[in-house]
Amino acid sequence: MQDLGSTVLMLLANTYATDIRVRREARTLVSEGLDVKVLSWDRQGQRAPREALDKCDVLNVRFGKTTILPTSRLYFLMAALLFQVAIFVWILRRVGESGSVIVHAHDFNTLVGSVAARYLFRRQTRLIYDSHESTPGAYAEWYGWFVSAIVTRIELVAMRLVDGIVTANSAILAYLRGASQVPAAIIYNCLARDEIPNVSRSEAKRKLGLENYFVIYFPGKARQDYDLDMIIQTARFLRENNGLSFKFVFTGPQETMLPLVKTIEAEHLERLFDFRGWVTEQELLLHYLASDLCFAVTRNIGLNTRILTPIRLFESMACRVPVVVRDGTLAADIVRQWGCGLVIDGRRTAFSEELMHLSESQKESLGEAGHRAFLLEYNWDRMQARLLELYAILGTSELARKN
Repeated sequence: MQDLGSTVLMLLANTYATDIRVRREARTLVSEGLDVKVLSWDRQGQRAPREALDKCDVLNVRFGKTTILPTSRLYFLMAALLFQVAIFVWILRRVGESGSVIVHAHDFNTLVGSVAARYLFRRQTRLIYDSHESTPGAYAEWYGWFVSAIVTRIELVAMRLVDGIVTANSAILAYLRGASQVPAAIIYNCLARDEIPNVSRSEAKRKLGLENYFVIYFPGKARQDYDLDMIIQTARFLRENNGLSFKFVFTGPQETMLPLVKTIEAEHLERLFDFRGWVTEQELLLHYLASDLCFAVTRNIGLNTRILTPIRLFESMACRVPVVVRDGTLAADIVRQWGCGLVIDGRRTAFSEELMHLSESQKESLGEAGHRAFLLEYNWDRMQARLLELYAILGTSELARKN
């Protein structure tokens, strides 16, 4: 295969600075001597137009007002189309500078512009499509099945010009395999072995002021994907049954939690909750280490919530924290395979029964099983090896020399 040099153009319709998965991949490539340039859609409009992060040159573009999907679906769609044009132009300019490149496109909102450039510069480019979610499921959820069918057709046809595939889990790869048999890698969004702080659970609880509580942890955005009603129902039960030694701890953007906070205040459940806002990566891991359970129960609202394999699942494993998931999901299959958490019946509206009957020994056993899964399978050391192998296959000179 033709040697494509050492320049990688990484594209994402999201803010690079806050996308942990993409940053892990970029850091891995940089560590192997590749020159990574990033084009990022700054939807919140909070980043500088240009910045250096992870030894990558990051160009942040925005389109007028804040373009968060729930604010305006039509506006978001128009901005997404403009971003595809921006991608095409940017790739053309970078090919003119570097001569040959690998284009690494994250999710469908970067695919069309990337494929157009790949078609125009067949000899100078290779294209990796990195799919974090089910495109049919995402577009059906926001725009209905008619738009989803059109987008799905475009995505599958575009696979003819893709040279490599990366997916966030096996379900997404199975879908894309229907249109392409190019080299592929499943890369879960998980931690490296050396990232875990050497802190005991009791010490972590003491540092965070949670010594006297059984902690159920909810990290990240309080998105509609997650069954927050189940948390409220469980909290009601705990209040009525003197379960005040339990504490639901939330870290993440407070604005996404406002509806939940209003419900908690209206029902006088404040004593059972602790909202801590954004935390650093190290503080995030400390909260995991202080936790007794991690809540990852999704709502059954579409394909994506059924095949979601969220980062909290793998972070929980790494930190020996049992995770709570809903039955009938890909996450539940993983939890059952490794015996590392609680699987809640999809018809249930609370998990108070599981909480009240979970013994300390059972909790420790589940946590150790999750940690074993982390050491053997779900760690970034294994994931980055898969990524680098794919790049070497596609003819990246820096990696080809090392392999």
